[in-house]
Amino acid sequence: MEEFVAGLEQTLRQVINFDTNDQIKEATSALKTKYFAEANCVPALVHIIQTSPQKEIRQLAAVELRKQVTNWWTALELDVRTAVKAKLLEIILNEPESLPRHSTARVIATVGRVEIPANTWSELIAFLFQCSSSPTAGHREVGVYVIYAIFEVTDAFAENLRQLLELFSRTIVDPESSVVRTTTVQALGKIADFIEDDQKEEIAMFSELVPHMVNVLQQTLTDGDEESAVKCFDVFDQLLLLEIPVISKHVQSLIQFFLNIGSNKSYEPIVRVQGLSFLMWAVVYKKTKIQRLKLVGPMIQALMPIAAEEEPEDLDEDSPARLAFKVINTLATNLPPQQVFPIAAEGILAYMQNPEPLFRKAAMVTLAVLVEGSVDFIRPKFNELLTLVCTGLRDPDATVRRAACMALSSLAEEFDEEVAENHATLLPLVFNLMNEPTPEITKQACNALDAILEGLGDNILQYLPELMQKLIHMLENAQGETRAIVVAAIGSAAHASGPEFTPYFVEVTKRLQHLMSLRSNDDEIMLRSVSTDALGAIAVAVGKDAFRPYLNDLMVLAMEGLHLSNSRLRECGFYFFAGIAQVFADEFAPYLEAIVPQLIHSCKLDENTTRLENDIEDLDELEGEEGEEDSYVFKSAIADEKEVAADTIGELFQYTGSAFLPYVESTVKELLELSTHLADGVRKASCRSLFNFLRAFYKLSNSQEWKAGLPVTVPLHENVAQLNSLVMPAILAVWEEEDEKMVVFQICSEMVETVRLCGPGIIAEHVNDIAAKLQLLFEKKAYCQQELADDEGLLEEDEQAEYDALLITGASDLVGALAAVLGASFVPYAQVFIPHIAKYYKKSKPSSERSMAMGCLGEIANGMSTGITDFTEQLFPLIVKGLSDEEDEVRSNAAFAIGALCQNTTIDLSSQYPALLTALYPLFQGQDLSNVTDNACGAVARMIMKHPNVVPVEQVLPVFVQALPLKVDFEENEPVYKLLFSLIRAQNAWIFANLAQLLAVFADVLPREGELKPATRLEMVEIVKQLNQQFPALNIASTPLGAFL
Repeated sequence: MEEFVAGLEQTLRQVINFDTNDQIKEATSALKTKYFAEANCVPALVHIIQTSPQKEIRQLAAVELRKQVTNWWTALELDVRTAVKAKLLEIILNEPESLPRHSTARVIATVGRVEIPANTWSELIAFLFQCSSSPTAGHREVGVYVIYAIFEVTDAFAENLRQLLELFSRTIVDPESSVVRTTTVQALGKIADFIEDDQKEEIAMFSELVPHMVNVLQQTLTDGDEESAVKCFDVFDQLLLLEIPVISKHVQSLIQFFLNIGSNKSYEPIVRVQGLSFLMWAVVYKKTKIQRLKLVGPMIQALMPIAAEEEPEDLDEDSPARLAFKVINTLATNLPPQQVFPIAAEGILAYMQNPEPLFRKAAMVTLAVLVEGSVDFIRPKFNELLTLVCTGLRDPDATVRRAACMALSSLAEEFDEEVAENHATLLPLVFNLMNEPTPEITKQACNALDAILEGLGDNILQYLPELMQKLIHMLENAQGETRAIVVAAIGSAAHASGPEFTPYFVEVTKRLQHLMSLRSNDDEIMLRSVSTDALGAIAVAVGKDAFRPYLNDLMVLAMEGLHLSNSRLRECGFYFFAGIAQVFADEFAPYLEAIVPQLIHSCKLDENTTRLENDIEDLDELEGEEGEEDSYVFKSAIADEKEVAADTIGELFQYTGSAFLPYVESTVKELLELSTHLADGVRKASCRSLFNFLRAFYKLSNSQEWKAGLPVTVPLHENVAQLNSLVMPAILAVWEEEDEKMVVFQICSEMVETVRLCGPGIIAEHVNDIAAKLQLLFEKKAYCQQELADDEGLLEEDEQAEYDALLITGASDLVGALAAVLGASFVPYAQVFIPHIAKYYKKSKPSSERSMAMGCLGEIANGMSTGITDFTEQLFPLIVKGLSDEEDEVRSNAAFAIGALCQNTTIDLSSQYPALLTALYPLFQGQDLSNVTDNACGAVARMIMKHPNVVPVEQVLPVFVQALPLKVDFEENEPVYKLLFSLIRAQNAWIFANLAQLLAVFADVLPREGELKPATRLEMVEIVKQLNQQFPALNIASTPLGAFL
C-alpha cells in the first residue's frame, strides 16, 4: 500500500509540474489506468491529503477523491469506509489552506450523500453543529461550509431545517469571521430550496434572516471584498426564484438597497451590474409586489441617471448604463405600460433638453427599450415620439445620433405602417447618416434602414435606385459588422420591392455569391451567413425564373456551409433552403434527401458538455473553487440552431408537399422530442412545425369540406387522424406545463389556424381539455401566468402588461375558432367564455382589449349560428355600445359583431334596426381605418338579408354601394355580394337603375386574387354574363369585364 500511495502522489506531482503536453497525457493516463482503476485509490488519496506538505497536491488529491468516492465508495470494506470518514473530519479541521479545505468539504458532502440517508454517519451532524458553534473561527468556517457543501448535493439534512435556521441565525452575525457570515448566506441560499410552502414556521424563520443577509452583503461591499459580494448577489438572485414567500415582506427594502448599489459610483462596475441584475429579475418574478408597493416610479427615476453614464467601447461588456436599460426594458415588457411609460417619458423629454450629450443619448436608448412592451399604449403618441427621434437623428453629437438610430429601429419594428407613412422624412435622414465616417453610426443607420425597409412595401420603389446604388457602394467599401448589416439591408430591400428588385438581381447576386464562398475567419463566416440568408429573400422576391441560373451553384455553397461547424451559418443555410423551397415548391424535392438529414442532425445536437474526468481540465480547479462535478453548460447558440431547424422542417413540408412524405416519420419524432426543450424558442418552433405538419397533411388528403358541430360528421383522413393522435396530445402536454406566455400564445395562434382549416375533427377528442386550459387563461390561473411566491394574490386592476394582454388575445382568438368549428355545439362553452370575454369591454380597458372583446364576441356569434340566441339579450347592448367607441378598431369589430348577431339569432331584432342603422351610418363616413367601413358593409348586408322588408333599401343602397369594393376585410365580401346577387335576381329597382356603378365594382374586384371565394367568384361571373344578355346596351364586352364573358 505504501508503494501504491507513493506512486500515486508522485503521479499527481507530475500532473502539476508537467513540462510538456506529452508528460501531462502520460501522467493522466497513469492515474486513470493504474491508480484510479481500483478502490484502494480512495484511502490512498485520503492519506495524501492528510500528509502531503504541498498544498497543490492536497488540492488535486481532494478534487480526485471526490470523483473516486463516487466510483468506489460502496466497493470499500466497512472498516475502511469508517476510517475514511473519521480521517476526513480530522483533515478538514486541520487543513490550513482554504482551497484544499473546501475541496475536502465537498468530499465529505459526496460521502454524506450515501451515508446520511443510510443512517451510517450519525456523528456528522453533531460534528457540524459543534464546529459551527465552536469558539474557534476556523472551526466555525469549516462547519458552515460543509453544511453548505452537503446541501449542494443532497437533501439529507432537510429534516433538520429548523435547527439549521437557528444555527444560521447566530453564524450570520458572527462577530469575528466574514467568511462565516458569507458562507452562511450561501448555505441559506441552498437550504431555501428545501423549504416547502406548508412549513410556515421555517418560512418565517428564514424571512427574519433576510435583513441580516442584506447586512452581510453590505459589509462585503464596504470591505471591498468583491469575491464574497458576488457570492451573496448570487444567493439573492436565487431567492427571487423560490416558490415560497421568504422575501415577500422585504421586497420594498430590497429594491431600494439594490437601487442604491446600482447608483453608487464608488463601487466597481461589476458590483453595480450585479445589483442592477437583481432588479431586472425582481421585475420578472416579483412584478405584482412591485406594482402593489408603487415602486415603478422610484425605480425609473433612479435608473435613468445610471443610463446617462459613459458606456465601455466593447459592446459585449456589461456596464451599469447597459444594465439600467435592460431593467427599463424589463419593466416595459412585464408591467402595464400605463405604469411605466408616462414616468419614463417625463425623463426622456427632460433628458433631450439636457446640454450634456450622454443624457440625450440615454433618452433615445430609453425610448428604444420602452417601445417593445408599450406598443398599443404609445400608438396615439406615435407622431410626437417620431418627432423626438428625428430631433435625435439631427443631433450635433454622434453618440446621440447613433442612439436615435436605435430608437428608430425599435419604432420601425413595432410601428411598420406608421413609419412607412413617414418615409419622406425618415429615409433622407437615414441616408445622410449612412454617409457618416463613424462606423458605429453607419452600422446603426443601416440597422434602422433594414427595419424601415421591412414594412415599406410599394413606397420603396421611388427610393430603390438611390438605395441600391448606396448599398452596393457600401457593400464594396464597408468593413466588418457594418458590411454584414448592409447585406441584410439588401435582403430587406428585395423583400420590400419584390419583382421590382429584378434589375439589381444579377449585380447583387454575383457579389453575394462571392461572399457565400468565404470561410477564413469569423468575420468572413459572419458575412457568409448573412449573405446566405439574404439570397433566400432575394429568391422569393425575383421568382424562380430569374433565380434558376444561380440555383445549383448557390445550393452547393449553402450545403457546404452546413459543414463549417458554425451554428449561425447553419441557421442562415436553413433560412435559405426555406426561401428556395417557397419559390421552387416541388422542384425543390431533389434537394430534400441531402437537407433533411442535416436538419435532423441539428435537432439532435448535444447542448450539454461535462468536464472530462482525470483530464488536464482538472488543473483549473487548482486555481479556485470548483463547481459541481456534473456541471452542465447550456449552449444557447445550439439552441438557436435547433429552433431554426425545427421551423425549417415545418416550412419544407408546407412548400414541398407530397415530396416530403418520406421524411415525415423521422422529422415528427424529432419535433416531438424538441417540444419539451429547455429553450422556449425551440418549444415554440417545434409546436409551430407540428401544427404545420397537420395542416400540410390535411391539404394533401383532399378531404371534403368539414361541417361544424359535434359529433364529427366529416371524419379526418386516416393519415391526418394518425398524425393528430401523436401531435395534439403532445402539444396539449406542453401547454399544461408551459411557463412562458409567448409559447402558450404561439400554441393558441397555431391552433386557431389549424382548427379553422381542418375543422372539428382535429380537436374533437380534446375540446374539454382545450376549453379548460382557456378558462384558466381567462382566470389568470394558468401556469404561465403564475408569479412565484406572491402570498397576496393577483392585483384586481384593469391594467396589465401588453404581453399579458397578447396572451388573452390569443386565447380569445382560439375561442372564436372553436365557435366556428363547433357551431351550435359550442353553446355550453359559450356559457363559460362569454362572461370572461365581455368583462374586457369596459371604458377603463385599453383599446386593444376592447377591440379583442368585440372581435371575439363577433366570432362567437358568427360561428354558433342560431346557438347564439340565448345570449342575445346579454350581448346586444354591449355590442351596440361598441359601435360608438372612440377607437376605430373597436367600432370595426363591433360592426362585425352586430351583423353576426342580427343574422344568427332567432330573436326578432327588427324593431332595433332603425337605431342600428343610425349607429352604423357614421361608419361609412371618412373612416381612417378602412376595415371599419368594410365591416359596416357586412353588417348592413346581413341585416337586410335577415329582414329585407324592414330595412329601407332604397335609402341604404346608395351609401352601401358607394363604399364598395371592400378595401381590407375581404371576409365580408361573402355577405356583401350574396346580398347584391339576391337583389339583382329580385330585379331591385335601385340596383337596375345603377347597374353601371355596380358593374364597375365587379370589374374592380374580379381580377384580384384572394378577395373572393371561388364559389362567389363563379357566381359573380355568371351574374355578369346574365346582365350582358339582359342589357346589351351596357356593352359589357367592351369593358374590363369583357374578359370574363
